[in-house]
Amino acid sequence: MTVEPVEFSEPDQLGVVEAVDTGRAQIHVSSEEALKKCLVGSLVAIAGRTSLEWLVGVVDQVRRSVHYASNIDAASDELGELQEQTYDSMRLVLLGMFWTKHGERKNVFRRGIEHFPEVEKQAYSITGKNLEGLVNSLAAEVDPDKQMILGQYIGGVDAKVVANGDKFFQRHAALLGSTGSGKSWATALVLERASRLPYANLIVLDMHGEYAPLAGGEQGQEGFASGFRVAGPGDLDGKHEKNVLFLPHWCLNREELLALFLDRSDYNAPNQASRLAHHVYELRKQTVEHLGLTSVAESMTVDSPIPFKLEDLRARLKADDEQMVEGSRGEKQGPLFGKLSRLITRFDAKVMDRRYGFTFQAPDETSTYDWLVELAGKMLRSGGEHPGIKIVDFSEVPADVLPVIVGVLARILYNIQFWMEAAKRTPFAFVCDEAHLYLPTREETDSVLGRSVEVFERIAKEGRKYGVALLVVSQRPSDVSRTILSQCNNFLALRLTNDTDQGVVKRLMPDSMAGLIDALPLLDTGEGLLLGDAVTLPARVRLDRPSITPASATKAFWTEWGAKMPDANAIGTAVESMRTQSRKRLADREEDVTEAASVAESPKGKKKSSKSNLARSAAAKAPKSSNTRKKN
Repeated sequence: MTVEPVEFSEPDQLGVVEAVDTGRAQIHVSSEEALKKCLVGSLVAIAGRTSLEWLVGVVDQVRRSVHYASNIDAASDELGELQEQTYDSMRLVLLGMFWTKHGERKNVFRRGIEHFPEVEKQAYSITGKNLEGLVNSLAAEVDPDKQMILGQYIGGVDAKVVANGDKFFQRHAALLGSTGSGKSWATALVLERASRLPYANLIVLDMHGEYAPLAGGEQGQEGFASGFRVAGPGDLDGKHEKNVLFLPHWCLNREELLALFLDRSDYNAPNQASRLAHHVYELRKQTVEHLGLTSVAESMTVDSPIPFKLEDLRARLKADDEQMVEGSRGEKQGPLFGKLSRLITRFDAKVMDRRYGFTFQAPDETSTYDWLVELAGKMLRSGGEHPGIKIVDFSEVPADVLPVIVGVLARILYNIQFWMEAAKRTPFAFVCDEAHLYLPTREETDSVLGRSVEVFERIAKEGRKYGVALLVVSQRPSDVSRTILSQCNNFLALRLTNDTDQGVVKRLMPDSMAGLIDALPLLDTGEGLLLGDAVTLPARVRLDRPSITPASATKAFWTEWGAKMPDANAIGTAVESMRTQSRKRLADREEDVTEAASVAESPKGKKKSSKSNLARSAAAKAPKSSNTRKKN
């Protein structure tokens, strides 16, 4: 990367300093031509104490004041006509110091200022070659192995925006923007840049399945990620694909189990919580003792992820609920008689609910002691045959149970990293897509949502020490946990039009940057403000387009209304997918729906409709015992 020398001349002059405070400088703009160069967000240099140093600031306000005055005629001592006079000024937020030569080095920039600007010092615009020289000198300060190029500065040709990849993930990051601002593309760009590293390790929590193209397979594209899908109700028939993920019930800790099964308002809730925790601990211990793992049995806790059977847990709760004990006058009801009935009812309802099938109806192979190692390997390995970018599709998981599985997966992987030998840890990052759906503010959390929020808040506060980072992606920052956002030290803020969301971002920024945040509603698609520890100089950046774009394109409503007829067969297929809560075997369903419709429309359709593929398919899936009863 060539670093051009930075040299200011008379055409770059804007005006002189007229006022200074601890973080800002006021510049009197000298001419109409100079005023045209004063754009909010543009960079300005102020002459320092020597010819080699400059103070650099960013424009956050431009103002023109108009007043009227009249001259006094010296001969007649009378007032002349009123004349309009203008006074132009701009305000700068001071960012740092720039030296054209600093010791043996040239073009050196440092954040922070060693001394304040002096009044009457000349200010110059930083544009064109000077901007390229400044930006490229900043890029040169970042080790080539740590550079993450995201786009280019607006206003400077060939002035690339280079972030320090280490600092971007070490200090957590937030990518915020309204719908249609380019948020998904920006996320895909970060993933694409990271994928070029041989051992990148990012886990994308994909709420809508829009990042599936990054795993390839669509229109012959070769992706750079591996794709996984959380099991939905349609994956419980025992014929799921290899990339389908289950999180069996024994992966849940005590608090998560209680959040699912316990009604805190129940009068007997303390007794129910106590017995549930007691039996879970005993069943986990029974498993390891049966396997001969004595050391594990001696140190395990109720939260240790050790397999146990749900039916055994229910049997123990049922025994407590129906227990009869010996009394002075014969048998009498036990201390918990009837007090666990509601817990057992809720237990049965949740276990039978197919929406929770990913945990309560997981296949038998997930009940082995070593299965957790296999799951962790899928998520945490990278390099060679294991792509470092993992897309985990949650789109088929119902919204009301979404926080449970997101929280459980994050907690397990974080705890594995926590307990790993320090010298052997390799860092990884969670990309929290649509974070407002499962990481809400404390005021909006219930017992289920609370478990997920607690996990991610712990990662936000402590994850840096153990090599776990967060990239929080949301279109509604006002709905995301304040604790999590406050721990993010890097921000890529795209267009935000909502006042409340803008207010949240302002509160997270230094007071001196408030003026820049005011420009958020005016940003174009794909433009953003990048600031934080990863970049020395806050930048208004035009992001590069990723080579593989996510499936998040906005529909062309007016165009499609004028050219595209709704597909009747697709509607029928969607109805069947809604009924089964699965998008599996769409081609088969379309064929079934098409044939069923054609039979129904035939003259004999009413008589023969029962012989359609849908009916035959239903009959084939019916239990054999029911057919036997019909014959008898």
